[in-house]
Amino acid sequence: MAFCKLLLTVLVLLHNSGGLLGNEVRSSIIGAEDAQKERWPWMVHLNMTSSGSNRVKWRCGGTIVAKHWVLTSAHCLANNPDHRRSFVTVGAYQLQKAAKSYMAIANFVPEFDYQDLGNGNYKNDIALIKLKNPIQFSKDVAPVDLPDKDDTFGPSAECWITGWGEVGNGVPLKDPETLQQLKISIISQSTCKGRFPQIAPNTLCTSDSMGRGACKGDYGGPLVCRKGGKFVQVGIMSSGGCGSNDRPGVCTEVAKYLTFINDYIHRTKKAPAEM
Repeated sequence: MAFCKLLLTVLVLLHNSGGLLGNEVRSSIIGAEDAQKERWPWMVHLNMTSSGSNRVKWRCGGTIVAKHWVLTSAHCLANNPDHRRSFVTVGAYQLQKAAKSYMAIANFVPEFDYQDLGNGNYKNDIALIKLKNPIQFSKDVAPVDLPDKDDTFGPSAECWITGWGEVGNGVPLKDPETLQQLKISIISQSTCKGRFPQIAPNTLCTSDSMGRGACKGDYGGPLVCRKGGKFVQVGIMSSGGCGSNDRPGVCTEVAKYLTFINDYIHRTKKAPAEM
């Protein structure tokens, strides 16, 4: 156990300093602002490292959905991550400062029919990550609420995206890498298809008049919208325009995958698609 904790600590230091072999992909929300501390207690940071000798490391977002489970996008797992060298940062606000915990990964569970359709377009872009040990909940570490299957959210809803990394193409987020938040609007499917005709099913779109939104590295992170007195996770960030007004942000619609999520986190079936 002591060795495992030491290994995770070393991995954290290497990830934050850029010390692993290979290329690192780092980018995040365009045009966002520093998040309010403890406002998004379900937000986690995924520190991913590929298998094999030519290791590549990258970052994604994710959300806590249960003590042993994190929700993210399937394409965040596309580079064949090594669960022994990858880990989940829980209770982080500023990445260059200590987080609540660094969690080892037991396995990855992508949606069985996930497909990369090309041009940054993904079908069934949703996955779960099972942790080796349970998360300890507190006021700043807590699971996100999920929507009901019939919930719908439109342009009038109060919605936010959150993530870490660059604040523009080629512009890194300055130390200490504070979590970023951006209020953003959901747009109609007809408007989205007019701008991105090949969009996959079971997705929804976001857009901002100033071109602000998610970029590479934010994917897997949440789109949350207010429902009554709380926020629920409506989407998982899948792709975006990285600051372009021409292309909307695309999110996997969580309400369409409640059976997939609940089957695993409640352990009602064995995971045949585990990686």
